[in-house]
Amino acid sequence: MADQKELDASAAQQAALASDSEVDQKDYTRRLWGIPLPVYFDTDVESVVKRRLDIFLLIYTALSMFIKNLDNTNISNAYVSGMKEDLHLNGNQYNYFSTFYNIGIICGAVPVMCLATYIRPSLVMPTCELFWSAFVMGIAGAKDYQTVYALRFFVGLFGGIAFPGFAWLLGAWYTPAELGKRMAVYEVSQNVAGMFSGYIQAGLYSHMNGKGMASWRWLFIFDGIISLPVAFWGYYAIPDQPRDSRAKWLNEKQRELAVERMDRVGRKPIKKVTWKRFKSIFVTWHVYLFVACYVLYGAFSWGDGYFNLWLQSLNIYSVEKINDIPTAGQAAAVVSSIVSGVLSDWLENRPVVIIIDMIICLLGNAFLSVWSAPTALKFVGYIFITTGLPAQSLTMTWLSEVCQGNATLRGLIVSIGNTFIFALTSWYPVLLFPAVDAPHYKYGYQICAGMIGLGVLSVFAIIYAIRLDLKSGRAWRNDLGLLEYEKWVHVNDDDDDDLPTHR
Repeated sequence: MADQKELDASAAQQAALASDSEVDQKDYTRRLWGIPLPVYFDTDVESVVKRRLDIFLLIYTALSMFIKNLDNTNISNAYVSGMKEDLHLNGNQYNYFSTFYNIGIICGAVPVMCLATYIRPSLVMPTCELFWSAFVMGIAGAKDYQTVYALRFFVGLFGGIAFPGFAWLLGAWYTPAELGKRMAVYEVSQNVAGMFSGYIQAGLYSHMNGKGMASWRWLFIFDGIISLPVAFWGYYAIPDQPRDSRAKWLNEKQRELAVERMDRVGRKPIKKVTWKRFKSIFVTWHVYLFVACYVLYGAFSWGDGYFNLWLQSLNIYSVEKINDIPTAGQAAAVVSSIVSGVLSDWLENRPVVIIIDMIICLLGNAFLSVWSAPTALKFVGYIFITTGLPAQSLTMTWLSEVCQGNATLRGLIVSIGNTFIFALTSWYPVLLFPAVDAPHYKYGYQICAGMIGLGVLSVFAIIYAIRLDLKSGRAWRNDLGLLEYEKWVHVNDDDDDDLPTHR
């Protein structure tokens, strides 16, 4: 009898192993007319989760950043399309439009980001988008520059969460092997917005100018209208974080797999930002060096914003052409973003690609600093500045991986960096790029080139600091080659960590 039980147990074990083997050998390949599709389209659960994240989260963040950048860059297109004359603008008032926008971001970026750790991002972020869209539409009715100042402040106040907030969400759902390409799409959406703003304004100038209002006013109305459906979709598309997601487009099994994916790479979820957690991020070198890298590049890589003013000064192009030509730089940035994202994932080396992009931007500023250079070189200079922009999104990707064990640090570095960037850009354009000197700025491009050079050095400083941590044993690499820090364990193990992130 005992022998029979042992035989039955052995048979059951063999059947279980055979069943597991059948599961392991199951073909998840999807075919079209008998032709195998790429691995991305496989039918296994993880592939399904990635595709759904792309369809909802990635597309929403890309569209929202497209809208945000459209709502911001339209001020430049409006300025050269009749706004200057209608509002009787002079001196540095054009620069002050950016200054008040930047002040809004300074006031709102970190506080709203902290708020999103207490109230679900799926509520906070779309609501902020609705507010900034309403204020953008309000600019269409402005009668003087003071009104534009106030409206631009509120656009910045509510838009300050977008760039760091969406980057944080992407980092909470995608693994390192996936994140570079997704951040490239995220970056591309901003470049495409810069292109479309020029095309839209050129079209409105040709077909809507004087029909009820000036074409530059129609631009703000049009931008606001297309923003609204994207904002409302955000309430459904944003999945919050894997551990507390209520997304209706993910089932329970898919949510569990999403959590397992982040646990697999060692990425901790963001918790409520308490004063204790906030203070803890300043005891590590990461906040200082990453913020320095982020700011040195991010604050001084926007010289291409004066491209259309230079074209206008040549007095050889129509208003439509002045709006269209700068889109060549945005198109170059689209290609650069995709190539940079794919290359950084393939090489598994973010710093190399970041440095290459920074050097391209540095060269663009260097070309423009030599104002006696041929006109063709100036075109190349403006386009190079924009082409190097992916360095910023790749820096966010890199810090998400280096700092993945410290959720608070990972979540706040970009917000703190953005605050410093806009604190600088709220005043330095008036000094470096004064409107009275346009389009030949005496020191602007030289200083930008120098600061970006320091940004390149900061990348090497981060690499050196990581090597010191590895050599001293303060850090080690896990099975996937990602950094782990023992000293960060306590940061994620506070007494209230068992509480849900959002109530």
